[in-house]
Amino acid sequence: MRNITLTFFLASTPLLHGEELRQDLLSFTNGDQLHGKLSGIAAGPSIQWKRHDVGEDVTFKSSELRRIVLRGGRPVKSTQSYSHIGTSNGDRIPGIVLEMDEKRLLIDTKFGGMINIPRDQVGLIAPNPLGGKMLYYGPYDPEEWLLFNDKHPEGISALKGDKKSKMLLWKHSGSAWYWQNKKIGTALAKKAGMPDRAILRFDIAWKSRLACAIAFHANFKQAQPLKVNEDADEQHKNLVGGVINSLSVPSIFGECYVLQLYSNYVMLLRSSFDEEGRPKLDRLQTPNSSLQLGDTGNATFEIRCNRPSGEISLFINDEFVVQWSEVGIGLDGAEGYAGKGDGFGFLVQAEDSPVRISEMVIANWNGMPDAARSLQVDDADVVLLINGTDRFSGNVIGLNQGKLKLEGRYGDFEFPIEEIAEVRFAKSRIAEAPNAPLDAIKTRLHPLGRITGRPISGDAGILRMMSVAAGEIDINLDYAVMLEFRESESFMDDWDEEF
Repeated sequence: MRNITLTFFLASTPLLHGEELRQDLLSFTNGDQLHGKLSGIAAGPSIQWKRHDVGEDVTFKSSELRRIVLRGGRPVKSTQSYSHIGTSNGDRIPGIVLEMDEKRLLIDTKFGGMINIPRDQVGLIAPNPLGGKMLYYGPYDPEEWLLFNDKHPEGISALKGDKKSKMLLWKHSGSAWYWQNKKIGTALAKKAGMPDRAILRFDIAWKSRLACAIAFHANFKQAQPLKVNEDADEQHKNLVGGVINSLSVPSIFGECYVLQLYSNYVMLLRSSFDEEGRPKLDRLQTPNSSLQLGDTGNATFEIRCNRPSGEISLFINDEFVVQWSEVGIGLDGAEGYAGKGDGFGFLVQAEDSPVRISEMVIANWNGMPDAARSLQVDDADVVLLINGTDRFSGNVIGLNQGKLKLEGRYGDFEFPIEEIAEVRFAKSRIAEAPNAPLDAIKTRLHPLGRITGRPISGDAGILRMMSVAAGEIDINLDYAVMLEFRESESFMDDWDEEF
């Protein structure tokens, strides 16, 4: 009977698009989707689903589900603070650490009150993550994004695209953007959001081969149209041997820097225009540009750029790769830095090269050349201060009344928690991450946070779960944007679906 009811749901008249975005969205493992409202969660796990056009709730088993996006990815409330802890299983629990000793850690959370966590389950404390204020985390809301190509240099809604011109589209699902088209030619971007001193961090997964351009500090200045062969096929006017003509990059992103990522190398380009307004690209030289990423895979990229000083650095999977030194913008206003705007975007540069962009962060950068995460060692805790230069190693013995105590080789120290960017605990003192149960779900919070556990009970407002790291906790779903039911972390999960 339930299958017949589901067929009726999927065949019913769709809601208006704006209304759909504010409904909950249920995604099934077979690729089907269903708008409605989450009304309950039970052990098993199973969920109860409500629609305005059907009187009684319908129950679905979690084995049938991929995820639920709540309210179109919009929270009712935000945790506001970006302070969080990282657990051994990879979860990020947002909150303020109040106390810590050898056995336990007490964290004050907006979504669940006071939570006690075993000390050996915690690998990270981040009172001020990334050394600066986080400005964006997502992508949860597709309405914030625009699509660009030669026909739409000013950008067009990423939700609507341009059906008349058969525009190739990026597709949004859950908390990621996907490029699955055989051809190329459409960029995905946000026109604003990057400060002068910025960190742009994102996860990227790819198939076949990696060929993607990432523009940053872009102003989207429009260029004069490029001359092309009018007899050429429309899909190939901007192609050179199957790879997009790099001179079309300035036509889309304007004056900016463009990081071109390939499976075996990386290069940084200045995007600008000559005196006649024609697009121009200059490559920045570097002694090391080789990569070994493979034809299919995934990685975390982090770009750190400082417009005033001209410094640009690239990290991959938290390891330093390369640094470029440009002329910054001096006190006299001299413009030596090519990036004139505060936007950023992504453009796939090879045919038949699927890409997924997720876990995106924009934050202020305090100029620190490295981070404690790249200094994590087996037998010592590492404390990194927010000034970006001072770091200390030793044994963190506790935290109380807003001060963290460290026993170091050259003495004992106390650090006010507000002066700490992050603490990485010694690998040897962290317990092995327990395996998540087969019926576990992942709850994603706004603007930052992920908690994994087995659901016990819940309704549309509160989810009670047995957290893998923290034990039994209650989560106020007003702070949540998504529930994920798939145990697999494979980046290929969504790629063959029709969204």
